[in-house]
This record gives sequence, C-alpha cells and structure tokens, in this order.
Amino acid sequence: MHNADVRDAVRSYAADIALALSVHRGVDPALVWPDTEPCGLLDGLATHAAARLAAAPPEPVPAALVPAGPEAGPLAGFLGEALGCAVTARYGYAPPGVPGRELLADGDLLVIPVDRGCDCSVHPPARPDPLRMRLLKGEVLYVPRDFALRVSGRHASSPLLVITFPSPGVPGVRSSGSRIRTPAP
Repeated sequence: MHNADVRDAVRSYAADIALALSVHRGVDPALVWPDTEPCGLLDGLATHAAARLAAAPPEPVPAALVPAGPEAGPLAGFLGEALGCAVTARYGYAPPGVPGRELLADGDLLVIPVDRGCDCSVHPPARPDPLRMRLLKGEVLYVPRDFALRVSGRHASSPLLVITFPSPGVPGVRSSGSRIRTPAP
C-alpha cells in the first residue's frame, strides 16, 4: 500500500472508533469492531509494544504503562482530532491468568489488543456485577473514567495499546452535541 492509502485506512479505523464514542462517551462502556484494520498497523504496534515493554524498568506497581512512540502517532492524532482533545498513547499488557491487572487512567480510555486477545472485566460504579468480555486483536473497548477495568491474557501475555483522553465535562473538551467528529480526509 502507498502512504496515502495507509493514512486513509488509519483514518477510517479512527472514524469507526469515533462513531461509537459519539454515542457512548462519558456514559457507558462500548465494544467497537472497526470495519477494517489498516494493513500492518496492529502488527507494527505489537512489535513496538513488545520492544518498549521489554526495555521498561521492572514495574513498581502492577498497572504501569509505558509511553508509545511515534508509531502510534497517526492513530492517536486522528483520534485526538475527532475527539477535540489531546490523547495519550501508551503500551501495557494483559498478563495470563485471573484476576488480571487493573488498568488505571485519569480519564476515559480505549484498550486495543495489538496481538492475540485478552479478557476484560469492566466494573461499573456502584454495581456489584462486572461486565465480562473477550477482546480479539484489533477490537476496541471504550471505558469511561468512573468504571474500573481489569485485563488478562487468555494463555499468554497480550500487548495492548491504551489510549487515554479527558472525560466529557473536563475543561478543554468540547461539550456540544457535536463534540465527536469524523476525522477530515
């Protein structure tokens, strides 16, 4: 594929995510099945995630995330444009086994398995029973700020791209009904 084709495919992937967030942002978790995966995007992110996670110092806390590099920039950029706010892309992993690890964020988050898949347990505020689901490579889970999230790999660790952004109502975030827009071509 040519660079313009790859850029258009990444933009389309981000637009699918933004469309789901236009309904669920700040309200409920959402599972997004983007229409297409940009050719090689997830494999490239998985390679970079593995390298960055291996180079990270031992974790002082079990939910540490490491910054993603420029390889995550196009997807993060298109999502930031659609959301109208800054986004932060980091890598983490879902370790094998239960209960898994809690992913902590100071805002809303998107979790994208970039290799293999993971089991997720979303804990709504003030409700005892979590929502459980399995994410496959390339699927996207949106989790609002007030929900707790635990992730675990099925049989092996699963590298994740974790994108965080401010929750609605936070200064600097559009609050109109059209706060989510499709990234422009």
